[in-house]
Amino acid sequence: MKKNLATLIVILLLSSASIWSYQRFALYQFHGSVFQEPKLAAEIVLRSASGPVRLSDYQGKITLLYFGYTSCPDVCPTSLANLKLALGNLSPEEAAQVQVVFVSVDPARDTPEKLGRYVQMFDAGFIGATGTREEIDLITAAFNVYYKINNSESSENYSVDHSGFITVIDRSGYAVMSWPHGTPPGEMSEDLRYLLRNGMPISAQILAGPTYTPVVCAVTLAPAHIQGGEWLYQHHCAQCHGSDLAGNPAWQVELADGSHLPPPLDGNGKAWQYSEQDLLKIIKEGRSLDKPMYMPAFKNGLADWEINFILTYMKSKWSINQLNYQHGFMTLTPQATQTLVATPSPTNTATP
Repeated sequence: MKKNLATLIVILLLSSASIWSYQRFALYQFHGSVFQEPKLAAEIVLRSASGPVRLSDYQGKITLLYFGYTSCPDVCPTSLANLKLALGNLSPEEAAQVQVVFVSVDPARDTPEKLGRYVQMFDAGFIGATGTREEIDLITAAFNVYYKINNSESSENYSVDHSGFITVIDRSGYAVMSWPHGTPPGEMSEDLRYLLRNGMPISAQILAGPTYTPVVCAVTLAPAHIQGGEWLYQHHCAQCHGSDLAGNPAWQVELADGSHLPPPLDGNGKAWQYSEQDLLKIIKEGRSLDKPMYMPAFKNGLADWEINFILTYMKSKWSINQLNYQHGFMTLTPQATQTLVATPSPTNTATP
């Protein structure tokens, strides 16, 4: 009796902590685009007036990375001014943990010394850096930044089209989100304050938040059920979906009749995006039964418990976050978006 009571208390405490953790993270909505796949910042050496610049030098701080050029008539100065205001909304202790790095994509005109003077007009702590054309191409490609040097009769008077978003790099050196051009300084301040206190609650696939996934998995994915499910899967499903659940390599290609080849059932497919009820229904009733390529119905061939065992085996191949999504505890992270801004010129310089 005492043992059962102790177990119940532990479960209640874990549940309470899980709900609190979920609510704490779920309440906050970022004002920028959270990257679905955070990337470690590229280790490319640039140059500033004070010496070499590597993004890894600022690990431990949040780095705000912006690409532009000093001759930009409006977009760049507006963005840097907004960053100055955003940091001004933070406490001195918070602002000291944020580093702004302005990278010029116009090294022909923007020397490290000129960049240093330019960024100092906005904030003494801002860093201006540039590099060779090859180095700039490497770092812009690493951060999905677009830029184009427009043709001009003058070698000193030309415009540059470039992306207008600001990339946010977390304390560990991972690019985790971006703000589109024109994001109000107050909204950037809110995101920065949250990141400084909590970090970015994301994984490579899903906006996280809940930290109680292992509890869910431990209860749901019973080892005996996984083992039984694997046997059932190999005898009833592997012929179409593959012994490793990888499906047909061309599963995403739509056939002439609108059907598809068998998809993967591991984490590389979309099975984890269906609810438990939907998966049960698909296995029981089949799919596309009127087409040459179809999913057969197993309602007369498999008992409910056997189908549940197969689903448990499938889930054992999903990531923790995919499991949490399938259980309804998470939502998919929005795809990162990019705002491309073209500087004015006498001709049409719109970014494609």
